[in-house]
Amino acid sequence: MSTDYDVIIVGAGPAGSAAAYSLAKNGHHVLMLERGKEPGSKNVYGGRIYPYSLSQLIPNFAEDAPIERNVTKESIMFMTEKSSFQTNFSSDESVNHGFTAFRSKFDSWFANKAVDVGAELFPEIKVDDVIVDENKSIIGIKSGSDEITSKLVIAADGATSIIAKKAGLRNQFQSEHFSVGVKEVIELPEDVINDRFCINNDKGAALVCVGFPTNYLRGGAFIYTNKSSISIGLVVKGIDLVDNKTQVSSLINNFKNHPDISCIVKDGKVAEYSAHLVPEAGYNMLPKLYGDGILVCGDAAGMLLNNGYTFRGVDLAISSGIAAAETFMTSQKINDFSNSSLSNYEKLLYKYNVLTDIKKFKKGPKYMENKRLYSDYPRLICNIFENLYNIDGNSQQLMREIIRSSMKNNKVSSINLILDSLKGSNAL
Repeated sequence: MSTDYDVIIVGAGPAGSAAAYSLAKNGHHVLMLERGKEPGSKNVYGGRIYPYSLSQLIPNFAEDAPIERNVTKESIMFMTEKSSFQTNFSSDESVNHGFTAFRSKFDSWFANKAVDVGAELFPEIKVDDVIVDENKSIIGIKSGSDEITSKLVIAADGATSIIAKKAGLRNQFQSEHFSVGVKEVIELPEDVINDRFCINNDKGAALVCVGFPTNYLRGGAFIYTNKSSISIGLVVKGIDLVDNKTQVSSLINNFKNHPDISCIVKDGKVAEYSAHLVPEAGYNMLPKLYGDGILVCGDAAGMLLNNGYTFRGVDLAISSGIAAAETFMTSQKINDFSNSSLSNYEKLLYKYNVLTDIKKFKKGPKYMENKRLYSDYPRLICNIFENLYNIDGNSQQLMREIIRSSMKNNKVSSINLILDSLKGSNAL
């Protein structure tokens, strides 16, 4: 049967563009459909991209990619209302620490790279359903009254993927599997950013904050440096926001007013505000990744990895797009796009370390649900250092005495601390 296209890709984010670029570069007839006004227009992302997967696909990507800054400084801050404890790491050899970027610019650049090698891109197209033949194989998509056929459909339409659901590859969403992410872009002069973060030229900083920023709910805050702005935001467990009747807008305002953050955002102008659902159940949330005539990539497949100190999504999405393209090209040789033939996709996801890493850290999401990580322990850490440096004329305490009294004051049991440490080392 003749088809309109070899492959239809729903979604022009990193996963869809990676698949389209790979396929079009190898001479295949590819259609990308994007719901937004343009690629990246409806995406919210904290700001960092790890480049290893992109460099596999486009080795010279740095020559024209819209990179803001290369991250060379990493920090984690534990916070209470009026205090904080911060760890810092910096290195000029941080080529694999990633770079910051705006998804609106990056996604548009990446999609147009696919167009440059022959892919077709149509924005502002809402895909409503899939076309299924008499053998229950997917042979295309429906958009309004229009039907477009293909040998393969790749679902790369984001965390709440309609296509994966219509194809019967994912069950109804569960609210406890999602967090709410909000982000502001605050404009500041480049030299001011350099001074406040102690960085130079195109060097960048990444800061992760735990405790007070989310009002001790499960989640965290982040700050990333761009050329002439900073991206500042929060990711909070959605069900915690509902149960505690908390508005994320109030959380981000309180975060910006904290003594250690207000000096960073001082005199800045808010240029952008956005919000987004973030799937965070890890390996246990993955849908079925392939079926007759369809593959699922990136956020649509829940391919995100959050272990507290790194948050990965774009790199895994790009690798999954590469794997999807390779799967099609193998199946094309035998003209078989059945479930059995496309099962090779899962093997390739292990080859490119997508499922390897997600499975390796599969205990992470469950461990990260521990409420003590966001309430008891940030308070404990700050209290320990508060007492350590508090010289009030009384006899100074030994470190063990400070830790013991701080644990008592913050109602942290030794057993929970030991167990949580062991579980954390095993999960993360």
